[in-house]
Amino acid sequence: MKRLIILTITCLVAVAAMAQTAERVGVYNDNGKVCFSQPTSSVTVVLDVERRTFTPGELARYAQKYLGVRASLAPRTECKLLSASIVTDASALKEPSAQAVATSEGVSPLPAYRTDGRAMTQEQQASAAAEMIFSLRRHRTELITGDAGEYVFGAGLQSALDEISRLEAELLALFYGTERAERVERRFEITPTSTEKDYVLCRYRDDEGVVSTSDLSGEIVMLHIEPQPTDVSYVPLADEKAKITHTYIIPASCHSVLLCGTREIAAATLTLYQYGTRVEILPVK
Repeated sequence: MKRLIILTITCLVAVAAMAQTAERVGVYNDNGKVCFSQPTSSVTVVLDVERRTFTPGELARYAQKYLGVRASLAPRTECKLLSASIVTDASALKEPSAQAVATSEGVSPLPAYRTDGRAMTQEQQASAAAEMIFSLRRHRTELITGDAGEYVFGAGLQSALDEISRLEAELLALFYGTERAERVERRFEITPTSTEKDYVLCRYRDDEGVVSTSDLSGEIVMLHIEPQPTDVSYVPLADEKAKITHTYIIPASCHSVLLCGTREIAAATLTLYQYGTRVEILPVK
């Protein structure tokens, strides 16, 4: 004779909690409708990466000669993993908001140092740009000290100083380059299986950020799921002659850790059906 099992809870709090999450399993009739249920849980992993890209200025090689300061000649990209999260309800995640991107102003088609249409070599361009930078700084000092005239004051003075700063930044970018910073969010959704505990999502590199699992130069980003022992016990039914029972699955509490190489970058406790316990109980009246 088939042995029927009923769920006995060791704690009243546990009764209320599992009553909300237990799901019926298999084929059954629900008010005249044939239903099939196989509860599963999905897990969403979110990686938030900051990516900074540096582009050298076109006159960088002349910075030492005309400005007295060496400028970088090599482009570079640097990435930083800002945060990571693990959730089972992806709808609870906020959509990425418009990211504030810090950039230097791009160079206009006709640079500020060009005052006529004469052909100029690149070194002549560097010389003219450097002279314009120093000229702007002299004008700024004259405005601040009052040497530029007694009629420049108030909002007009501030507007003039702001425009000088804008032009100076544009010219300096020709020597020292520009840097662009952006936030990149990557999401990975997996449906765990009861037989697996480790899931490789991607790889991560400091110069590229998130890359595919086939890029062996990056560190593995892996999700480890560890089901926790349950504090629920089960005892036989007093009436073993009962023939009608319903099958339910109680989701398991799982400790989940997200690793980048050997470094832990996120952790969470998830409630997952795949690692849960199946029980047969009498129909609830």
